[in-house]
Amino acid sequence: MYQEAEQHVRIATALLEIARIRYEAFREHFGRDPEPNEPLLFDPREDEPVAATAADRTLQIVSAAMICNVDATAVLDYLGLNRLH
Repeated sequence: MYQEAEQHVRIATALLEIARIRYEAFREHFGRDPEPNEPLLFDPREDEPVAATAADRTLQIVSAAMICNVDATAVLDYLGLNRLH
């Protein structure tokens, strides 16, 4: 039970760190803070915030996880994005 709680804390911490990195990326790209309904995993080719494709979302999560040194695999599993099709 303790290990399960510890794993949940690690994932929650990783999600927050990834969100922080993506928030910064949003600010750099669009020059402003995101609105509550705007995606942090966005298509960088667009001038307005548009949700990224599934492949781009995964890449953005993995890249952000590498920057903040957290477990990308655990986050992708938690989000249901670590599945091979």
